[in-house]
Amino acid sequence: MKLRLRIFVAEDCPNCREAQVLAVRIAKTYPRLQVEIVDMKDEQALVPEIVFATPTFMLNNRIVSLGNPTLSDVAKWLKVATVDVT
Repeated sequence: MKLRLRIFVAEDCPNCREAQVLAVRIAKTYPRLQVEIVDMKDEQALVPEIVFATPTFMLNNRIVSLGNPTLSDVAKWLKVATVDVT
């Protein structure tokens, strides 16, 4: 199972620009991780009902952070997720 990190952002969110920069860093650090930025204002975007704030980080349909995490947080999520999927 491929791991997917979706990051929900909005244009009017003061922390979402940092989330987008972080998304690029995460994608470069973990090339096997599928990283997707989802614009909450996009009418075509599939936004789960449980996502209510931005930025929200969702790893394989599970919210792992409300707000911007550190790269060490991401490493911990991936370690746990890898154990869960093997």
